[in-house]
Amino acid sequence: MRIFRRHWRWIFILVVLLVAARIALPFAVKAYVNHELNEAKDYAGKIGAVQLRLWRGGYRIHQIEILKRSGGVQSPLFSAREVDLQIAWRDLIHGAVVGEAVLWQPRVNLVAGPTADQTQTGQDERWDKMLESLFPFDLNRVAITNGEIHFQNQFSKPPVDIYLSKIFATATNLSNAREVKEKLPSGLVASGSTIGGGELNLQLRMNLLQARPAYEVNAALTNVDLTALNAFLRAYGKFDVERGNFSLYSSVAADAGNYQGYFKVFFSHLNIFEWEKERKKNILEIFWQAIVGGVVTALKNHPKDQLAAKVPISGTYTNSNVGLWTATATVLQNAFISALVPKIEQHVTVEQVEATDKK
Repeated sequence: MRIFRRHWRWIFILVVLLVAARIALPFAVKAYVNHELNEAKDYAGKIGAVQLRLWRGGYRIHQIEILKRSGGVQSPLFSAREVDLQIAWRDLIHGAVVGEAVLWQPRVNLVAGPTADQTQTGQDERWDKMLESLFPFDLNRVAITNGEIHFQNQFSKPPVDIYLSKIFATATNLSNAREVKEKLPSGLVASGSTIGGGELNLQLRMNLLQARPAYEVNAALTNVDLTALNAFLRAYGKFDVERGNFSLYSSVAADAGNYQGYFKVFFSHLNIFEWEKERKKNILEIFWQAIVGGVVTALKNHPKDQLAAKVPISGTYTNSNVGLWTATATVLQNAFISALVPKIEQHVTVEQVEATDKK
């Protein structure tokens, strides 16, 4: 009986220690995550809480924010309501130990300003290294639910905030855990809504394991009300739009550092210039807006009230070549003969890029 009591005492102590460790572990993980988020040179991070999910081999981060240390930028570079990091159990069947991430309501704020301190892009930081420190396995799947991307400039006149919202995206087989025998084994499918009621749809196939990644991307941005972009147009183009819709279609492929493709812009019901608005404007601004309005009016397809242009692009990652003369000829042809059909008419492939490179 004494031996049983003695063992029971040790069992009780062990249980208490395990319970205490389980209670303390989320706080320890939170401290670790906060430490890693603050390792970036120009950015600092913080989180609200950590919820362990041991049975799923991961944990959930609540209320994460990454902010710029200097310059007084108010919007965080990145924020999310929740981020799940866990083992991808479905890939264990294929003998691969990889992870997956699910982001709820993530938001990215890109900020333009007059100085480097007042500009926020995050492009010089090694975010991949930070992510590796937060989760020990390669991520093979990433999902985004109800995300947003903003471009802001509070120093422009007028201030600018254009955005893509309601982003739903899924990226799969990022580390090729299933060893798919394809040239482009990874994929991304995304959709979203823009300011002005536009719709974005994107399909991307890629190979991220090559030294120079290969990819094929097809995208369509449709039915954007241009009047919602007037703050941006006035700040960066010194003109505004009374009415008009905008769509963009693009197909681009890249391989071995070379890329080629096209993008096609499509305007309808476009009206840029309205004299009643000009009375209090600077004379140079009136002159510039009159030029823009005049060109658009001259190139309109009057029967259909449309303007469109197909712009071929090709080159390397360090040297791009936008076919401006071809684009000009296309605009003229469209203006006086027929409007371009507003859809992706040809999918550019990696094989085409390879053939062009050989030539």
